[in-house]
Amino acid sequence: MLNYIIWNVAPYLAEIGNFELHWYSILFAAGFYFSFRIMTSIYVSEGRKETDVEKLAIYMFLATLIGARMGHCIFYDWGYFQHHILEIFLPVEFEPEFQFTGFRGLASHGAAFGIIFAVWLYSRKYKDQKFLYVLDRVVIVVALAGACIRMGNLMNSEIIGKPADSATSFVFTYPTKQYLVETFGEKTIQDVHFKELGKDSINLGLPITKMKMTLKTKRIDSAAAFANYAIAKAILKDRNYSEHIAIPLEQKIFLGTRIIDEKHQEIDVLVYGIPRYPAQLFEAISSFLLFLLLYGLYKKYGAETPEGFLFGLFVIILFSLRFFYELFKENQSAFEDEMDWNMGQLLSIPLILAGIFVLIRSFKIKKDKKQS
Repeated sequence: MLNYIIWNVAPYLAEIGNFELHWYSILFAAGFYFSFRIMTSIYVSEGRKETDVEKLAIYMFLATLIGARMGHCIFYDWGYFQHHILEIFLPVEFEPEFQFTGFRGLASHGAAFGIIFAVWLYSRKYKDQKFLYVLDRVVIVVALAGACIRMGNLMNSEIIGKPADSATSFVFTYPTKQYLVETFGEKTIQDVHFKELGKDSINLGLPITKMKMTLKTKRIDSAAAFANYAIAKAILKDRNYSEHIAIPLEQKIFLGTRIIDEKHQEIDVLVYGIPRYPAQLFEAISSFLLFLLLYGLYKKYGAETPEGFLFGLFVIILFSLRFFYELFKENQSAFEDEMDWNMGQLLSIPLILAGIFVLIRSFKIKKDKKQS
């Protein structure tokens, strides 16, 4: 019997009034900060000014945000955004009612294309820093920032993997907890906890693990009816949450209740967690190892690093792994279900080919220099 990792982690570190300090924002900022410090040390070691990094950082920051946002809207959700152009650039939703949503939807491939374009613009303006020279150094810290962002995705329980009966699988329970609290209100449900009970003989056609979901609620006289009908109906009606927690149709899920005080009780509910590959964690670890490799190679060769070598190596390794990892991930958009290769894989191919071309070119330049 496998014990899966129950991931019931909130996506935010702290709440201050209505403001939530999200892990994703913290990790994004941390990735950018450490990237800036490492780039500064690289540039200074080569006799360049710290102000060069400050100028480059502005290009990188804007390219990452704009590229990632445009990439998501064009590659993954153009059917919607072609009719809502303003929502690409504004963190609001105009229909069916005006509301602040934040920028939901960023694509790493869009960020990659945006960064390459921004470096091209930067090198045209600052001609003492060649295009591939800058890219070779930028990709070192992009790998580190990518690791931070993927950890942010893990904290958000997003970009999930396919169901898997593996010791590395995660059961993402926080989305269900959040959904139930929002659906019934904090006055009805104050908290939700999960405990793994092990495998069951029931067959739902995918890996599952038997779980006890404990709801801390206000005093409800008909606790059994509330669990069997209200909670079950809420989880089953929305695919975004039933992809993490399964309840067989018509199954009675009420296990029991305990009175805590005059106003509160706990209700135990039987559910089935769906273990999934932690694709975000796989990509985060890979990106961090890639950062160590690239930084180690740079420290070894320094300014003598063949032009284009680190950039070519970066895109070949990163996007080859991305192509592979997509086999273990759920598609981000419904239209991808009809494709042999999903959008993430298709967008990785030109970057891999570009990396191969640049890497071969760097070896050729290095060979020509030795011969001369």
